Amino acid sequence: IDHFGRKTSDKDFRGKWMFIYFGFTYCPDICPNEMMRMTQILKVLDEGKDTKDKIQPIFITIDPERDGPEQLKDYLADWHSRIIGMTGTPEVIMQTG
Repeated sequence: IDHFGRKTSDKDFRGKWMFIYFGFTYCPDICPNEMMRMTQILKVLDEGKDTKDKIQPIFITIDPERDGPEQLKDYLADWHSRIIGMTGTPEVIMQTG
C-alpha cells in the first residue's frame, strides 16, 4: 500500500529502476540522514536526460504497525516529491527484502 492508500506492487514500476530505502518514520537519526542523501542523489539524477524519469524512489517502512499511509505521507512531505512510501502487513514487508 502506498502513502496514498493505493495497493501497489513492483509491477507498477516496470521499466524503471527502483531506488529503495528501508526505514521507519520514527527513526531519529539514520533515516533522516539517508533520506536527505536520497533527495540529493535524486536532484542530480533529475538533471540528466538519460536518468530523469527512469528512477522511482521508494521508501519502504520496516515498522508497518506504526507507519500507515498517513504517517508515511506526512513524513515524505519533507523529502523529494517523487519518493513513494510503502507499507503493508509485516509479512508483506518481509517478502520485499
